[in-house]
Amino acid sequence: MTKIEMRRHIRERKQGFQGLEKRSAEIVDTFQTLECFLKARRIGAYIPLPDEVDITPLFQCLEKQFYIPAFDAVAGSYRLAEYTGKMKSGKFGIPEPANPVFAPEKLDLIIVPGVAFDRDGNRLGRGGGFYDRLLPQYRATRVGICFDFQCLEEIKTESHDCRVDVVVSG
Repeated sequence: MTKIEMRRHIRERKQGFQGLEKRSAEIVDTFQTLECFLKARRIGAYIPLPDEVDITPLFQCLEKQFYIPAFDAVAGSYRLAEYTGKMKSGKFGIPEPANPVFAPEKLDLIIVPGVAFDRDGNRLGRGGGFYDRLLPQYRATRVGICFDFQCLEEIKTESHDCRVDVVVSG
C-alpha cells in the first residue's frame, strides 16, 4: 500500500470506530504506567485533533513540564514550546502557546501522534512532514500513541521519516 492508500484505509477504519473518548482514557491510563513516563520530567506532547488520542489529561500532572508544537517564525518551522494553558490559534488552526517559550534540546520524552504506526516504530503522519522536521531537533525517547486500528503490519518509509521507540495503543 502507498502512504496515500494507508491514510485512506485508516480514515475508513476511523469512521466505523465507536467510543474514541473511552479508548483515549484507557490509552492514557496505560501510558501513565510506562517507566519512561514515570521517570520523565520534561515531556514533548501535542494538542489533539478530534480524531487523535486525547492526551490532555496528562497536562494535569503537576510534577511534569509539557511542551507542545508552536510555529517559530524566526526559524520558519515548528518547535516545542512550554505549555502554560494560555493558547492562541496557530498557523493551521491548531492551538499553540500564546507567548511561546521554546524547549531545550534535551527532553526526557516526546509523545508523538500519527495516522498509523507499525511494530518497528515506523510512523505515518498526515503528509506535511512537520514531525519529521520537529523530532530531530530534540534528544528524547519517542513514544507513538494511537488507537488499535491505527496499528499496521508494515509502513514503508523514506530516508526522512522519523521512527518512534515505543508505540502505545488501545
